[in-house]
Amino acid sequence: MIESKNDTSKSLEKALQVLKQAQQRVANEKKKQNEKKRKAENHHKYIMGGIIVKYFPDCYRYDEDELNRILSVALQTKECQQVISKIKAEIRETTPPQPTLPNAKNENEDGTE
Repeated sequence: MIESKNDTSKSLEKALQVLKQAQQRVANEKKKQNEKKRKAENHHKYIMGGIIVKYFPDCYRYDEDELNRILSVALQTKECQQVISKIKAEIRETTPPQPTLPNAKNENEDGTE
């Protein structure tokens, strides 16, 4: 009877160790995903800043509030809105429709719907 308790506690310890390792793998994977997302966001910010400087080289003369005012007015002009609408239409024409259900893609791959 003592051996069975000892075996049980060894099994429990091993299971707890496996659980701890699995939790660490999950934490590491979340960390990797967050880092990937942060890098993508930072890259996007860098690119957007470069575009602003390219088309508006005087931007460094203004502080953030002033730039926000300038860009908000510029983006609301009729001409800018037309360009935005045109680009959105072009994107819709070239981008294939995405499945609405998360499993819809998997279902179509194996031939069932």
